[in-house]
Amino acid sequence: MTTSTETTPKTATITLDAASSDREYPAYQLSINVMTSETNGHGYRLMGPKYSGRSRNLRTITLTQRDADEIRAVLDEVFPQP
Repeated sequence: MTTSTETTPKTATITLDAASSDREYPAYQLSINVMTSETNGHGYRLMGPKYSGRSRNLRTITLTQRDADEIRAVLDEVFPQP
């Protein structure tokens, strides 16, 4: 039996979901996520109601290294590391 030492590359995404189907008063969720495959990952909700399992994905973008550097620079400016 052969074991693979390769790991699946992770990607970082920002996702915008529709958290309700109410057209008059829509609710949205914005999250940043670590994806281990196209459909599996975990993340942190930045905005919107708690996940109810019924949200519909509106848009997902994969972050680049440049995106990560720029986001980190903004966060470091406001929340500097000790």
